[in-house]
Amino acid sequence: MSELRIRQICAVLPQEVAHAVTALPPEQLTALEELRLRRGCELTAVIDGREAPLSLERPLICTRALLEHVVNTASGYSAYAVSEALRQGFLPLQGGHRLGLCGTAVVEQGRVTTLRELSSANLRVAGQRPGCAAPVAEALGPAPESTLILGPPGSGKTTLLRDLVRQLSDRFGQRVGVVDSRGELASCVDGQPQLAVGRRTDVISLIPKAAGMELLLRTMNPQWIAVDEITAPADVETMAGASYCGVSLLATAHAYGPEDLQRRPLYRQLMELGIFTKLVVLDRNKHLRMERTA
Repeated sequence: MSELRIRQICAVLPQEVAHAVTALPPEQLTALEELRLRRGCELTAVIDGREAPLSLERPLICTRALLEHVVNTASGYSAYAVSEALRQGFLPLQGGHRLGLCGTAVVEQGRVTTLRELSSANLRVAGQRPGCAAPVAEALGPAPESTLILGPPGSGKTTLLRDLVRQLSDRFGQRVGVVDSRGELASCVDGQPQLAVGRRTDVISLIPKAAGMELLLRTMNPQWIAVDEITAPADVETMAGASYCGVSLLATAHAYGPEDLQRRPLYRQLMELGIFTKLVVLDRNKHLRMERTA
């Protein structure tokens, strides 16, 4: 991990916690994926998929004050940003990193309006692997086909999708619209992507996927639309409409393979509609294989 990215992470942490991060051996810093802060528990780090105590010198315990410090610094002490983060459950950070939040939800008319009594936070370190999507991009660039990326949690679906968007945009000169509903694909701060998604890419952030896809179709004339994590029937319905308009689609889904897709009603419906003709299947070790759906 570069010194810049280390500074970006440490900028939102109390000094003692930041010191523990910078004290990690270089090989662990390079493989750092998450910092987990759970109130009343020892701070931990997820390194190369394994969670362990952050500090080996002495336990660092997460307190209410520590959580509040991280949220306040991450939001720039903006009351509006804090309230929006508590409603959405996360804060996008400089450099594309992301602070996820948990606590007691306040629900009004079926919608979460805020979180109170924060209980934990997850600082996810943004990962970029330039070139990781080259085999997929080379297969899609000359002959666009809607592609679904499958894999279990932590297999690198979002990282692969991001690099695929960048390569289609920069290498193949394609117009790509990105619906960044959770702020993880492009991680825009002040309207500028913090992560490399390409020069011909248009990003709409923090909007439900279905609404974002419809807006991009109406306003940006994309050749591709990319979304992360299909989760709702509305996503499937809007994708079907986009495919009828001649737009190619990129998306990810939590699944262990094609057979797993068929066991889940939402994904089974997605495949029955014939929207996606290519599958990219990732395993826990981030190895990929490509398949056709038929």
